[in-house]
Parts: sequence; C-alpha cells; structure tokens
Amino acid sequence: MGRISEEKIWMKQFPEEERNLKMPRMKIYSYLKDVNKNRLDTTALHYYGKNITYGQLIRQIDEVANAYAALGVKAGDTVSLLSASTPESIMTVYALNKIGAITNAIDPRQNTEFIEKMIKDSGSKILVVINIAWPKVKKIKESIRQDYIIVQSASTSLPLFKRIAMNIAVRPKIEYGGGVMTWNDFMKNSRRGTAIEVDYKGDNVVAIAYTGGTTGFPKGVMLTNDSINSVAFSFKHCGIVYEKGERFLGIMPIFSSYGLVCGIHMPLTMEIELALIPKFNPSDLAKHIKKYRPNHLISTPAFYEMMMQDPILKGMDLSFLKTLGSGGDTMNEGLEAKLGEFIKEHNMRYPLCQGYGMSELSAAASFCVNDRYKAGSVGVPCLTTTVSVFDPETGEELDYNQQGEICMTGPSMMKGYFNNPEETAHVMRLHDDGKVWIHSGDIGYIDEDGFIFIKGRVKRMITRPDGHKVFPVIIESAINALPSVINCVVIGVNNRDGIQGQWPMAIVQLAEEVDDAAKECRKIFKLCDATLEERGKPVGVIPIDEIPLTGMGKNDYRALEKQYRKYDYKTLVDGTIQ
Repeated sequence: MGRISEEKIWMKQFPEEERNLKMPRMKIYSYLKDVNKNRLDTTALHYYGKNITYGQLIRQIDEVANAYAALGVKAGDTVSLLSASTPESIMTVYALNKIGAITNAIDPRQNTEFIEKMIKDSGSKILVVINIAWPKVKKIKESIRQDYIIVQSASTSLPLFKRIAMNIAVRPKIEYGGGVMTWNDFMKNSRRGTAIEVDYKGDNVVAIAYTGGTTGFPKGVMLTNDSINSVAFSFKHCGIVYEKGERFLGIMPIFSSYGLVCGIHMPLTMEIELALIPKFNPSDLAKHIKKYRPNHLISTPAFYEMMMQDPILKGMDLSFLKTLGSGGDTMNEGLEAKLGEFIKEHNMRYPLCQGYGMSELSAAASFCVNDRYKAGSVGVPCLTTTVSVFDPETGEELDYNQQGEICMTGPSMMKGYFNNPEETAHVMRLHDDGKVWIHSGDIGYIDEDGFIFIKGRVKRMITRPDGHKVFPVIIESAINALPSVINCVVIGVNNRDGIQGQWPMAIVQLAEEVDDAAKECRKIFKLCDATLEERGKPVGVIPIDEIPLTGMGKNDYRALEKQYRKYDYKTLVDGTIQ
C-alpha cells in the first residue's frame, strides 16, 4: 500500500504517552461504569436544573435493565426507541447493552410511513415512545403489532412541580392499557425482573441509527461496542484540554450516531457533566450557551451560523467555552473564517475544533484539537482510525497532497447497514492490504503533517456541458466569507439549451441588515466573476429568505435542487433575478 496508511504521520500530533494506548475491549455499559467507578457522587446529567450523579445513573440503568428483562427482553432482541435525548432514553441504550439487546433509534420527526417501516423491519416487540410522538404511533399501532408500548415524557425525571408544569404544556390524549403503559408503570417491573449481563463481544450491535434518507428510505447503520467505544476513547486521549466535572452541552439528538456517540457516550466517559437539551431549537443555541455556560460543545456549521447572528452573545465573554467542535456537515472556509473571528472577539482560548466523520464511522474519523489546527482542514485522524486517499477510478492509494477519495478503516467502522447487504458492500470494500475500508464519497487530500482537507463530494459535483467538473464548496467558501451572507448553497441547474450538463448557481440567505437583496446579489456575482477561475463561476446568485436544513442541521441542498434545478437562468441579468 501507499505511504500514508503505512506511515500514519498524523500520530506525531498526539501526546507521546497517548500514542500506544489500547482502546477498551468491553461493552459500552461496562466502559461507562469503569471510567466513573471512583466518582459516583459527581454529576453525570444536568437536566432542567436537576442533577443526576454517576452513581444514580448507573443504579437506574441497572433497574431499567431489570424492567426490560421482566418483559422478556434478552440478548439479540431489538427495542425501538422513538424519543429524544431524555435521561430515560440514555438509560435505555445502556440497559439494553448490558443484557445484549439492541436499540433501534428512530427520529420522532420522521414521517409516519418511515417510522412504521423502521419498527417493522427491526423485528422489535417493544416500543419506547416520547409522548409528543404518540399521535404518529396511534395511527400505526395496529400495524406495528408491539407487545408493549412504553410512553415516556421529557418531564419523567423532573421533580413533581416541574413535571406537572411541563405536562400541562404537553398533554396528548393517550389510551393506556392493552400493553400501553407509562414509563413509571414500566419501571415497577424492575422489582420482578433480573437482568442477566452478557459477556463482551466487540461486534455485538448496540444501536441502529439511521442516515438522513435524502435519496429514499434511510439506511440503518449498525453501531457496535467497539465502534462506539473507539470514538469515545479517541476523544478522551487526544489531548483535549478538559478537567473532570466540566460541563458539556448536549444538543445533538440520541437517535443520530453523532448525538449518541459524540454527544452522549463520549462526554459521559470523559468524566464530565452532560447538560441535556432534549428538544433543541437551533435558534436557541446562543440562549443555551448563556444559560448553561458549557466548557465544551459540538454542533453543526449551520447552527453556528445562527449562533453568530444572535444578539444575545454580542460582546459576551465566552472564555469559559474551551472546545467549540463542529461536525455533521462540511464547513466551508468562508464560514470557518467568520467563526474564527467570532472566537477571537469573544475571548475563547482555542480555535475551532473542526472534525470529519460519517454515521458509518460512529460519527467521527478526524478532529482538530486545541492548537493543532490548520485553516480549511478537518484535522487529523482519530487515534484508532487510519485514513488515506485513493484514486476513485483505479483504487490506487495516492500520496500526500494528491486529491482523491477519502477512505477510512479501523474499529470505529459500523458492522454494516441493517438488512441491506448491497449498500453495505458498496461502502465497505476489501482492499489489497486485506483490510475493509469505508468509502466516504468525499474528495480531498492529506498533507505531509497528516491534516485532512475535504474539497467536495464525488457525487455532489457539477459537470458543466463542456465536461469541466465544479465542486460547489469552492464557490460556497468564497461567498460565505462575505459579511452580508448568512448562508450559501451552490446547486447545479439544467443547461438551458437542453444539452447534457449543468451550470452552478448560488442561492444565498442574506443578513437582515441588507436592504437591497438584488443589488447585493449583483455585487456577489461580480466578486465571483473577478476572483474565481473561469470555469468555476456561478451563472447566477439569487436570494431566498432562508436556506432549508435537514433534521440534522445540514444544508438541504437536495430540497433546493428539487426546487431550482429546472430554473431558467436566462431571466437573470448580471447574475440576479430582475
């Protein structure tokens, strides 16, 4: 094989004492217990003002495991979880892992048809649902044929007066009985059940987390003990500056691999406090930062864009915020530069901790840490992950600074897609070195220091009628660097003459203070014309009120493509609508 995968030059970026550490070979339940065995009296979860210590959390996990065992759940069974990041959801994941069962984690915002299929395909006989999603479950209750449906609430773990207040605000009518029960009634089973803890097996599936499903039904990513633990272990030993007891703001949902692995298991095994936000509204990020004063935070680029626009943080000293991590989507260099200035202006110690990953790699494959940072880079590979670059046509491993498809191998890899061997074989491929590599579909390169740079998608590129390939991220970076632009997405619009190929067009969301959108778009168009290479310019720049986001906070470029792909840009004058 090539030099990159053999030399692993990025290892020099890690503290010497961390380089040869071995990742934990145990269940995620066991890792949580082992790391925190000497600090059971310290806070694990901060939830709407209530503190749950590590001792209380582990004890309640064991009780939840007993309750599931009383309902007949055993190793290899699947329980569907249609909920948010509540303490009960977290306890469910660890409790099921203790007894060797699997959490089928479903986004309650999905449409009813998808939810029904996800539950049916998983083979689960027990469904845990948050009360606000009950109307969807009611529609499919007869079809999904669950033996038990356990209804939880975001208020279950709260003191009585807070629970009453929240339940008044959210009171769906639920018909209990016939297998439908409250969480508290479910927990009464813990006194008559005894959970049998299974032995560790690295490739035992812990959870099924679904991808976005932008091109059809979402694929179920099977996350294992080893894949989840390897990422948490890498963060714990990568050199991030943290102290036990510091606070991590948990805004990423438990039903995503990013939320489950990096937003829950990682902070809980780094011995820090997790402040849970079960129902996160991106526009409230600044408010949560001011209220909870977290020391560490991970989010998506789009959410950070909103945060910087929020007047709540204007002039505020954010020196308490040590790690500002970004993942879940590619951050273009324009937004990165803006965020860098924001970090300096608000007295944060370290630059952006940008990372890169996929659900198929338990969310994280690389990260920038503290001062180990290069502008435009998504950092260096995780301790347990090997990353390299391959020619997408020949499969040949390339050298430093040569651009090709980013591929990864290591214990963080998923076991495969649930019940989807064809897609699994497409993404997980056996190479000549005898290792299975995840093919990301992303184009980029690795420099001589081991830093990874992402330049676009193999599929998300625009082929012009003349055959020239344009990567949208280059145009997006140039436009997003402008102070007048909040967000920008570049899509391909059909060639107006009917010839094969497309032209790049920029769709922008402008700052509120911009009075004349058409005039500003003309300025942006002229700037692109003057600064971008001849065949990499947009044919137009058009404004919209708001760039749509997917449920995970990524720019929904597919929705924009659907709306604007057939756009007749002959109506554009100087690149803007008249």
